Amino acid sequence: MKFHTIITTIAVTLCAMVATAQADLKVATVNVTELYTLFYKRFDTEVRLKDEEAKIKAEIKTREDKLRALQEEDQKIQKQYDPSLSESQVKKLRDQHNIKMNEIQAAQQELQTYVQRRSLAFKELFRRDMQILFSEVQQAIADIAAQGAYDIVMDSSAQNATGIKIFPYVKPSFDITPEVLKHINAGAPEGFDPKAELERLYGSSAIPGIQ
Repeated sequence: MKFHTIITTIAVTLCAMVATAQADLKVATVNVTELYTLFYKRFDTEVRLKDEEAKIKAEIKTREDKLRALQEEDQKIQKQYDPSLSESQVKKLRDQHNIKMNEIQAAQQELQTYVQRRSLAFKELFRRDMQILFSEVQQAIADIAAQGAYDIVMDSSAQNATGIKIFPYVKPSFDITPEVLKHINAGAPEGFDPKAELERLYGSSAIPGIQ
């Protein structure tokens, strides 16, 4: 399907939704990105993920250092070769080189296996944790939607593949983000300050667009 056809289809669908909403439906919008960004549970989750990622990187570096040390040892062995050496001395160096090459190959395999295994495990951990967080955000939206008897709740932060907002403008009175945010952070620790947490997690730059 061509791009302009997709846009046309979306436009027609939205027009139909708006027309229907004016007649029968109670519509609300919510900024899902903002909800996730300011959700108190995501901060501890992301700190834990960052710590886990740091541990993996440290383990990888340890294995890389081991491999590099073995390679340097082998280079030293090779530099000892000299045409003036006796046959027995050459054989001794060759045997040392072969042993070291076996150690290097084993270290390379160990590093590769570790990276693959830990990368997959971390991706699964990240996917699971994000799923849990977004499920809670979604449930909070559903709770507020039920309380307000809304028929449809649209994500005002939704974007298409090119990064353009699907809903360029949404009437402010439709927005229930503050109510959902209050609901989802009802269990936050006393004194929880999302702005302070953002700065702690990302530095002074925090996240643009979040007031």
